[in-house]
Amino acid sequence: MFRKMLRGVSVVVLTSAAFALPSAATAAPQVSDSAARAVSAAPTVVYGPYASFEVCWVVGNQGQQAGQWQSFFCAQNGTTSWWLFTTP
Repeated sequence: MFRKMLRGVSVVVLTSAAFALPSAATAAPQVSDSAARAVSAAPTVVYGPYASFEVCWVVGNQGQQAGQWQSFFCAQNGTTSWWLFTTP
């Protein structure tokens, strides 16, 4: 009986201590440069439609090589055509 009561008290004390101490979850988040770029790398421009994935990829690669956008991907986006999504 005494062990159960002691265990219950220790759980309450530990739980209370967890709320009293600052933790990583409550601390101000540190955002790295790569994380900031990943958030800002959401597709902003869509080109298309293209007849095939290959055509879409070639256009995306040419634009990336020319410095028009940082990254790209091709997707059907719920259609039978292919669409080019680019990031600045």
